[in-house]
Amino acid sequence: MVIVEILNVVLPVFLLMGVGFIIGKYMKIDSKSLSDLSIYVFSPALFFYSVSTSEMDMRDFGQVILFAFSLFLLFAVLIYVIGKIFKWETAYQNTLMLASGFPNAGNYGLPIILFAFGEEGVAIGIIYLAMQSFLMNSAGVFYASNHAQVPKKDIVLTVIRMPGVIAILLAFALKVTGITVPQAIENATGLLGQASIPLMLTLLGVTLASIQIKNVLAFIGTATVFKLVAMPVLAFLLLGWIYPPGSLEAKVLLIGAATPTAATTTLLAIKFGMNPDMVSSAMFISTIASIITIPILLLML
Repeated sequence: MVIVEILNVVLPVFLLMGVGFIIGKYMKIDSKSLSDLSIYVFSPALFFYSVSTSEMDMRDFGQVILFAFSLFLLFAVLIYVIGKIFKWETAYQNTLMLASGFPNAGNYGLPIILFAFGEEGVAIGIIYLAMQSFLMNSAGVFYASNHAQVPKKDIVLTVIRMPGVIAILLAFALKVTGITVPQAIENATGLLGQASIPLMLTLLGVTLASIQIKNVLAFIGTATVFKLVAMPVLAFLLLGWIYPPGSLEAKVLLIGAATPTAATTTLLAIKFGMNPDMVSSAMFISTIASIITIPILLLML
C-alpha cells in the first residue's frame, strides 16, 4: 500500500517530464527563454507565496535553518575533499554539487511527507523547502555561474540579484514584522507559483530530449550515489545531534534530504551553461532510483 501511494505521487512527475520529452523531440523549443521565465517570474512567486502564507513557529524555524545550512556545508566539504583526492576539475565539482547537493523538497518531498506524516509534517516540510529554495538561489547560483572566466565579484552580484533570493528574504521580513500581504498580491503570487512546478518538469523533459545519457553515465552514477546515499547518511547523523531520536521533525527532515535532485538545478545549469546535460540526466536518474530508496526509508522509519 505504501509503495502504491508513493507511486501515485512520483508517476505524475514522470508524466510531465514525458510531455516535455516528446515536445523536445518534435518541436524547436528555446529552453533558455523558458528557463529565464521560470527563474525570474514563476519560481520567485512560488517562494514568496509559500513562505508568506505558511504558519511558522520561530523556534522550529531556527532549528530547521540550522539543519539545512549545516547539512549543505557538510555535503559541500565532502564533495570538495573527495574532489581533491581524485583531482576533479572545478567545473566537474560544481556540476556535481548542482546534480546532488540540492534535494527536491517541494513538488516531490511535500506530497510524500503529507502522506506519511500528515499536515503537521507538511508544516515542517514547508520551512525546509523555504531553506532549500534559498540555498538553490544563492549557493546554487554560485556553483552554476562559477566558471573560470567569470570574476568572483560578478558571481556574488549575480547571487544577490536573483529574484528567488529577494522573494524569500522579503517574505521572511514580512512574516517577522507581522505585516499582512495584500490579498491581491497573495492571489497573484499564488497563481504564478502554481505554474512553476509544471514548467520546471516539462522543461526538464525538453532538456533530456536533446542529450545522450550514455555519454555521462559515470557522472550520473556518482551524482546519484551522493544524492540518495551520502546525503541521507549525513542528514541522519546531523539530525541525531539536533533532535530527539524518533521525533517527527527528524523523520520529516530526513525524508526531505533523501529526495532526488531538485528540478531547479537544471534551470540554473541551462541559464549559466554549467553542463545542463549532465545535471538534467542526474536529476532524471536520481528521481527514478528514488522510487526504490524512498519507500525503503519510509519503511525503516
